[in-house]
Amino acid sequence: MTERAILRSAILIFWTLFWGLSVVDKVIPDVQFLWVGKDFFALFIKFFASLGLKDPLFATFALAGVSGLEAINFALYLTALLSLRKGVEALTDAWFFRAILSSVVLFSLFSIADQVFGDRFQLLEHGLFWLVLIASWIAFKQTPSDESSPVSWSPTSAGRRVLIAGGILTALTAGSIWNFSEATFARASEPVTGEEVVEGVYKFDFPFLADKRVWEATVNTFMADHPGLKVRYIYTGPSELNTKKKTHLLLYVFTEAQ
Repeated sequence: MTERAILRSAILIFWTLFWGLSVVDKVIPDVQFLWVGKDFFALFIKFFASLGLKDPLFATFALAGVSGLEAINFALYLTALLSLRKGVEALTDAWFFRAILSSVVLFSLFSIADQVFGDRFQLLEHGLFWLVLIASWIAFKQTPSDESSPVSWSPTSAGRRVLIAGGILTALTAGSIWNFSEATFARASEPVTGEEVVEGVYKFDFPFLADKRVWEATVNTFMADHPGLKVRYIYTGPSELNTKKKTHLLLYVFTEAQ
């Protein structure tokens, strides 16, 4: 396989997986074993509610439309990839251009929505993806065609040493991650035990992957263990206290005697 074929295949495989997994993320929006999805429906509900459109039908239709467009993008890139595997270069270029054009239009729509909903962070992210798509098209089209220089996959002595060292490091890292997961993954579904920091105030430190079901189980367990207490309100710690807010949530529950 030549360098040109490798680069073109890598570009197509990346975008095929990108859109395919994006569609899967809409189908499996919750936390599952070996999958951490994002609840796009709740996000869309929040966006439309900020405009005063609180009927869930708006979010439902919007999410269905976005999912359909992403599925179309996946199909276009997959068709281009299959055409490349068959060696039909003209057909590959045609389908890849359609896929890039469809993706650019979709990210343009995302950017407009980000402006409407006031989400500047997503606007930056979608703008960067828009530029990456154009760069992918340029790289795909401008890769030099040199069929006389196939890539050699026979490793040299230095290459073999690198592969051995990389394999050892990968095995050690994988083993460490596996052991950590075995010891801590159950915490993502078990009720959290609160710690009374001052009289009547309990702190709950939720671990990574804990979701609404964990919170419901935690509240039910807490109320069962403290029948004489009444929850007055729940306080989410500020960002200064949530130093690991990317991996857990810190909550304070204020109670009083019934």
